[in-house]
Amino acid sequence: IYNVEKYLARCVDSIVNQTYKNLEIILVDDGSPDRCPQMCDDWAKRDARIRVIHKENGGVSSARNCGIDAAKGKYICFVDSDDYLYERAVELMLREIKKNKADLAICGFERGMDEAFPFSIDLSLKSSVIDNREALNRIYKNDYCALQYVAPWAKLYARRLFDNIIYPEGKIFEDIYITHHILYKCGRIAVLPQRMVYYSFCDNSLMNKPFHLGKLDYLEALEERIYFFKDCGFDELEDVAYDEYLHSLIWEYSRTRDILH
Repeated sequence: IYNVEKYLARCVDSIVNQTYKNLEIILVDDGSPDRCPQMCDDWAKRDARIRVIHKENGGVSSARNCGIDAAKGKYICFVDSDDYLYERAVELMLREIKKNKADLAICGFERGMDEAFPFSIDLSLKSSVIDNREALNRIYKNDYCALQYVAPWAKLYARRLFDNIIYPEGKIFEDIYITHHILYKCGRIAVLPQRMVYYSFCDNSLMNKPFHLGKLDYLEALEERIYFFKDCGFDELEDVAYDEYLHSLIWEYSRTRDILH
């Protein structure tokens, strides 16, 4: 939670009102300079399931790692503080994990700038079960899947998937560094077709800020992916990752040349 005073109540509301009630709700205040720290404390007074962690500002990866370390539950779900959930999101993802003996559940998402998106969920749509290799392949299927399978949100993880894994602190695009390692550790992955997370594209989000060199962090992550797939023996994925890396280098060279002269 950082500088999201305008959106925080909407986010936390969507969590405390989940139909699945047995939640440990950890609010990580990453040294927010606005009213967010007080809002977090007020929430904790109203709901005994909420635990607040106030820390010095360290960025998104630092906050995620802090939350993972503090979590005592069997499963973990990330919710970014400007996003919000369909009221049955946790219930339905947990149900699919248990039914399919899966390590991870992934649902769909909507993206936009709506203040209050009216989720329209078709529960007749059937979930599917895939393995780790198929999940890794889907990262490269299209732009929607790239975000769906790599972003840390819109997922319910078995806690053990984070054993010996931490998000790289001081980096932007922390998910591109980490998610393929997590997907690889999964035996079975339940994929729900329902779009149950609203991904807010807010004006003050990190990705919308003016260009700076930190935005090139993902190039290092894309390069690491190539060697990861090579070590796994996934030759086709190694080739696709290599092509993506080269394309990104050419794109960013052109972009930074124009912006930075």
